Amino acid sequence: MSYNFDEERIIHEIEARNAKKVLLQFPEGLKYFSIEIVNKLRKKIPNVDFIISGEPSWGACDIAEDEAIQIGADLIVHFGHTPYTWYYPKFPTVFINAESTIKLTNEALEDLVKKISKYNGNKISLTATLQHIKMLQEVKSFLENMGYEVVIGKPSSKFMFDGQVLGCDYKAAEVPADIYVIISGGMFHALGLGLSTNKPTIKLDPYLQKSEDVTNEVNRILKIRYGKIMQAMDKRNWVIIQGIKVGQNRPLMVKYFYDELTKRGYNVYIVTNKVLTIDVLRNIDRSYIDVYLVTSCPRLPIDDLYNYEKPVLTPGEAKMIINNNFERYIFPW
Repeated sequence: MSYNFDEERIIHEIEARNAKKVLLQFPEGLKYFSIEIVNKLRKKIPNVDFIISGEPSWGACDIAEDEAIQIGADLIVHFGHTPYTWYYPKFPTVFINAESTIKLTNEALEDLVKKISKYNGNKISLTATLQHIKMLQEVKSFLENMGYEVVIGKPSSKFMFDGQVLGCDYKAAEVPADIYVIISGGMFHALGLGLSTNKPTIKLDPYLQKSEDVTNEVNRILKIRYGKIMQAMDKRNWVIIQGIKVGQNRPLMVKYFYDELTKRGYNVYIVTNKVLTIDVLRNIDRSYIDVYLVTSCPRLPIDDLYNYEKPVLTPGEAKMIINNNFERYIFPW
């Protein structure tokens, strides 16, 4: 397995807490390894019952507390995330980073410099997802030896590492820079970084051992998002989606938008939801509903609901409309 699942720490935590039934929760990319993890743990602590959560887990905002209570678990072991920026679970939970054990090749680092050199800039913001956080210093040293100035920003939470970003939290990238580099697999976090900075964005992918300039793709998405904002600007019938997963419930945010929109004479409805899909929207839709505003997760309108028939906005996009200011795209919040 190309990840460190820190089984010894898990065993220590279970024994220290005298847990007898443990719920193991994995994000989608790590569920593949779940059976092997159970096999390893059973060999060391055979008297403990291990149950794997098969439900989707989208982040540290989505801890399976209700699920653990239903099955009578004593402890949740949550893999792949640090505790969320503003929410810490009330149910006993152990967070396991599951950091990648992949090593970067010199060719991968040289490919990164090649992509960076296309831009006229010397100052680099360097970030990473949790799985690759330990690569930051290596990449920083390499780039500095190539003559670049590299900044690793501070995160928004004491639970996070310097330079660590989430799909909805790019505080560590809020530093002045010419080019923004993220170490991550896939496109999810890289696109979020580009949307939050609106600057040249390059992804260094440890799995593929190469870099990709995602700036053009970010610009394409920005055009789509501005189109949604323009469609929603003069509309008066809004539905606010209030997430009710424990880490996605933002009642103060819902109140802010409800108050601001009703103050302008808009008709506003609030709908609670756990798992938001296009089918959910279609089931509650009416001909007179104009706009949907999602407060549970700002990635849903961009990644999952972008092709819905009516504008589905992020909180940041709704703020742009309320403030009547469209010069700077606000992402995520």
